[in-house]
Amino acid sequence: MAEPTSDPPSAATAPERDSRSIGRYAGRYIGQPFRRVDGRSKVTGRTLFADDLVFPRMAHMKLVRSTVPHARIRGHDLSRARKVPGVLGFLTGEAMPETFGILPVSQDEHALCPDRVRYVGDPVVAVAAITEDAAHEAALAVDIDYEPLTTIASVDEALTTDEPRIHDYGARGNVHKQVSLLFGDVDGGLAEADLVLEDTLFYEGNTHLAMEQHAAVAVPEDDNRLTLYSSTQTPHYVHRALTRVLGLPASRIRVVACPNGGGFGGKSDPFNHEIAVAKMALELGRPVKVVLTREEVFYCHRGRHPVLMRIKTGFREDGSMTAQHLECALDGGAYGSYGVASTYYTGALQTVTYELPNYRFDAVRCFTNKPACGPKRGHGTPQPRPAALHRSGGGGLGLA
Repeated sequence: MAEPTSDPPSAATAPERDSRSIGRYAGRYIGQPFRRVDGRSKVTGRTLFADDLVFPRMAHMKLVRSTVPHARIRGHDLSRARKVPGVLGFLTGEAMPETFGILPVSQDEHALCPDRVRYVGDPVVAVAAITEDAAHEAALAVDIDYEPLTTIASVDEALTTDEPRIHDYGARGNVHKQVSLLFGDVDGGLAEADLVLEDTLFYEGNTHLAMEQHAAVAVPEDDNRLTLYSSTQTPHYVHRALTRVLGLPASRIRVVACPNGGGFGGKSDPFNHEIAVAKMALELGRPVKVVLTREEVFYCHRGRHPVLMRIKTGFREDGSMTAQHLECALDGGAYGSYGVASTYYTGALQTVTYELPNYRFDAVRCFTNKPACGPKRGHGTPQPRPAALHRSGGGGLGLA
């Protein structure tokens, strides 16, 4: 419980806590100011975030990220990078072939891409060095040979391009998830409406921009054990991903969720850098830290999906709704993340906000060669909120 800013009543002066006195007793607390449980440590600078952690013999890791949106990896040339003073080691995708993801239906990410990159920023090689500057210099010296593939840059292109598939799973082609929900008689509700409005809207999408960038420190221990300190919102999912990719029993891995300098959903996925830094620490036998730059945070993304929406709503003269048909096309980016859930959320909660007796929802989430979208403060629901009251042109999306 939070600490009160003034002393609570003592046991001697507090009334008996029976049905007659609880109200009077509670009144000493309700409406009174309380200190935040973490307030003192934060304002005095004693709170330790992931980037504040330092361990003996700690190395630093940087990721070499793809410079092309979609390509096969022909090979890596590490010769120039190995000559950088202070370099300790490298990792490539072959060292971690197992996939991971936040949802069981979308285990489609690699800690390091083994054979193919799917967006600008996809991590390909990890470099460790004695200092962060040396790791950065070595990362810049890594050469990667790419064989370019067709880039799918929009939902329209994803819906009309079956090959190449960004992933070998999903509803069809480059459609990740297709959803249809029906409640009541939508056609009948629209027929009895006094006014029917048809609107087409586009939500551009956005990202979180927390003050603290993502960071993680992996500390190897005896008997092939590991502790990972990370700026994560979901330590149990990170633990599960580490167990899967590293091939270690869950009992040998400990994940500590450090205080977050902002998250808002942007630190809710298990991320490549958390797994790669854990593997690097095990390989080197020493603690390893990775701190993403602001640019890399944008590559991690997981922000709100861009959504193209068509909405048809029937109204009575008194302003009440008779029926609604909502169609949505979500740009999910290159990976699944929370996308299956976000697709449902985009339409499933329309009936919560408004009294809506008849409702139909059709949606697709598509893969594109861009950073993956995921959860951000509402997780798919803010996009269609203003649609019922917004007027613009018509035109179907062809999802039904």
